[in-house]
Amino acid sequence: MSGVSGYLPLRYVLADTLVVRTSFDPLRIDSEHVIGGRAQRGMLAAALRRAGLGEEERAWVADGGAVRFAAAHPRLEPGADPDLPGPGPARAAYPPPAYLYTLGKNSDTMADVFADADPAVPYRAVRDPITLDRSLRARVRTTTERYLGRARTGDPDRGVPFFTTALDSGQVFEARWQLLADDPAGLEALAERVIGVLDAARGSLTLGSGGTRAHGGVRVSPVDPDAPLSPDRTAPAGRRSWAAGEPVDLLLLSPALVVGDHGQYAPGALVAEVRALLARHLPGAGVRVVASHVESTVVGAYHRGYRGPMAQRRAAAPGAVVRLVLDRALPAALVRAIEADPLGDRVIDGHGQFVLLDPPPRGPLPPAPEAVPLAGRPAGTVALPDGGAVAAHGPLEWDDPGLAALYDDLLWNAAAEPVRDHARMLARRSARRLEPLTPSLVGRLREAVTHPHHGADAALDALAGVLAGERSAGGSPKTLHDRAVRALARARVVPPGSPPIPVRVWLSGVGGGGAAADWWEANRPRPAHSPAYAAAIAAVDLSLADGLPPRDDPAGLSPRARAWERRNAARLCLALVSSWLAETARVLRTRDPAHTQGGRR
Repeated sequence: MSGVSGYLPLRYVLADTLVVRTSFDPLRIDSEHVIGGRAQRGMLAAALRRAGLGEEERAWVADGGAVRFAAAHPRLEPGADPDLPGPGPARAAYPPPAYLYTLGKNSDTMADVFADADPAVPYRAVRDPITLDRSLRARVRTTTERYLGRARTGDPDRGVPFFTTALDSGQVFEARWQLLADDPAGLEALAERVIGVLDAARGSLTLGSGGTRAHGGVRVSPVDPDAPLSPDRTAPAGRRSWAAGEPVDLLLLSPALVVGDHGQYAPGALVAEVRALLARHLPGAGVRVVASHVESTVVGAYHRGYRGPMAQRRAAAPGAVVRLVLDRALPAALVRAIEADPLGDRVIDGHGQFVLLDPPPRGPLPPAPEAVPLAGRPAGTVALPDGGAVAAHGPLEWDDPGLAALYDDLLWNAAAEPVRDHARMLARRSARRLEPLTPSLVGRLREAVTHPHHGADAALDALAGVLAGERSAGGSPKTLHDRAVRALARARVVPPGSPPIPVRVWLSGVGGGGAAADWWEANRPRPAHSPAYAAAIAAVDLSLADGLPPRDDPAGLSPRARAWERRNAARLCLALVSSWLAETARVLRTRDPAHTQGGRR
């Protein structure tokens, strides 16, 4: 390869959900956790076409002699995810190496199966993207949706159901485009021109498919504006030179379209392709392949120009590893020259890219914690759902009656539906133990709480009075017959994480005033079983800067949200109990259809 080569690290912040390649399985819908180079190639081509830069479009996108695109991998930035341990540099997570497995079925301890593997120990492959130093794993957030679309064949007036998986907004990725020029000055000029085009297209750049459904918005910027070029394929995660006789791993970062002996694409030909690569850069050197593992994947794409899918080819899957021992030293300059020469075909789309790195130690490796690739934000700012940041306002005037009323309304509107969902879940999980109850008895209890009352406290007191056998002020009978009392005593409620409780005991504890606060604290939706409640409140809690449930509270609430709960305990209890009674009546009628036909026969 003539001339000089360098890399332009780019930072992608997803402003919208991003539709990526989805694979289907009878048991699940899986999504890629990377943004392919071809999608970025289309993004740049669209920006150049809108700007009227036809010459650059031919040179950068069509010819491939100046720019080679690269897959964008999750970028873990310090201060973005609370799970990230301590401050440190941002690191990209790449496909897990084929030699990396976890020891045991439920263990997080990792090991190198190319080294001393124990056949008596079960191993489980690491599937999450992992940093090259094996210190962090990326937990990429995705959402699967189903929608009706228009088929390109058949009846155009008939909607066709489609499934798609989208990367959630607010996440950040990193790609390193390879730039080629005749000299270092030309390389720097090319990088400045590419950055200028991307900056001029800010706000109009899109990635992936589904643009008509508000997908694909992205903000692109250089990782380091002061030094946009990097000499390395990846951020260095160790030494960049090896002495003769030292093992070195070649880790495949993107699919490699390699050709076998019979002219067909054959993933198994990766080892032979690596040998040919080293022969070009180290003529006459002795190369010994210590171990290798190559898996197969399918590479395909959709061509917007021709409005159809491209032919799918078998390729070596990312994460393939070839462990080598050479009889010559590998200095840093030679390592960079080797990494700049991708393996196989379609290198402009980012295929065949790899990195050379040290093998892991022979012993077990410590567990790698997981983190979400969220966009980091400066101090004094608030993160937005699309990954942006706005300046944080000063302390709120909590004594303002208008603010207090707004805070109460926000939290109640957010909490109402998760509380009802929790009540329905509680009724459904207790369905088998509720058989002693009848819809008529449940209706009697519902009548007590749905009758017009002066507030939630009075409704709960009325329910407690019915369970205690009291009579109303008007003299109407409120006592329960012995048969109903026995049914309430035999029926059981099964709270998550607690032993079954008789329904009569469970409901007798609820009431107005302080009893409501105590009952709610014992029966609230907890994060371990109903995380939607804490998440919904945190999203609108004005006292939280990040909108995430606090980790120092067992209920996942802020102190102000806790105080709001105490003030509104009766309303929360009434919402939970009334929803539970309604769902219980529905469950009983479903299990015994005779109740819907006028009684037992």
